[in-house]
Amino acid sequence: MKDRNIIVYAALGFVALCLLFALYFFFFKKPFKLNAPYIDDQRQAIVFKDVRYSGEKKGIVDWEIKSRVARKFIDKPIVEMEDIEGIYKPKPDIAVLFKGTVGSMDTEAEKGSVEYVDIVYKNSYTLKTRFMVFDFRNGITSTTAPVDIKGVKLTLMGIGMTADTNKETVRIEKDITGYIITEKGRYRFQSDSFLYLLKDNTYVLAGRVVMKGEEMNLLCDKLVIFSSNNEVDKVDATGKVRLISKGTIAKSEKAVYHFKDDRIVLTEGPKILKNNVEMEGESIMYNISNGKFFINKPKTRIEK
Repeated sequence: MKDRNIIVYAALGFVALCLLFALYFFFFKKPFKLNAPYIDDQRQAIVFKDVRYSGEKKGIVDWEIKSRVARKFIDKPIVEMEDIEGIYKPKPDIAVLFKGTVGSMDTEAEKGSVEYVDIVYKNSYTLKTRFMVFDFRNGITSTTAPVDIKGVKLTLMGIGMTADTNKETVRIEKDITGYIITEKGRYRFQSDSFLYLLKDNTYVLAGRVVMKGEEMNLLCDKLVIFSSNNEVDKVDATGKVRLISKGTIAKSEKAVYHFKDDRIVLTEGPKILKNNVEMEGESIMYNISNGKFFINKPKTRIEK
């Protein structure tokens, strides 16, 4: 009889312990279940199906994750998830939607990772990558894997990315290739790094930068693309600028591509080389429409 009572008390204790963990998960950690949970004895976790999990900042829900299956570990604040959908709102007017196959999250630190991710930003850009690390509390999203970004006017590929939703910046670390569509046509580019300033709608390419159009190639150390209303306004090129078109090479330390005027103006020591003849001027203008160069105030003419 005594052994039987011990077994009964042990069983009741185990059931009570499970209920306590379930209540803690629901009332203190904010997820709520849609189906009954069960215990994964081998992994010491409570398994829920069709779970929604959310976090708040100043009383407002700023992120939410839904998962078909979630495992809440008993001995640590970790949740493993499958078939993930979520939304992150760093600001009231900014919504970042994401999907993934599997992932995990530290519920105390509000950090986690998702594999095989699809991200939609403001219904304007989509991003795909093999995995992504999220830090909801600090608004940082990052990966070291290749990324593929597509927008209305921009297509970009590279390796490694860090997005700061508070600063509204996206940085691609290396091996950048892509193209941008403008009223003047499609321009392909490549560079060592890429920075997108969302608030200013400005793109910064740095390192060994190449921008290619139909009739010209532009090479430099840094290229800044200014845009508004999904259209390019101007492009600033600095550092060892080289403009190549139909056998003519123009060199300078700075060039500005004025899209509305359809011209590129080179300043800061501009030179032009064609048929072994080099000329210098105060500035050199390249007309995109007719492919001709104009030298303002020629200073020297050197035959080589």
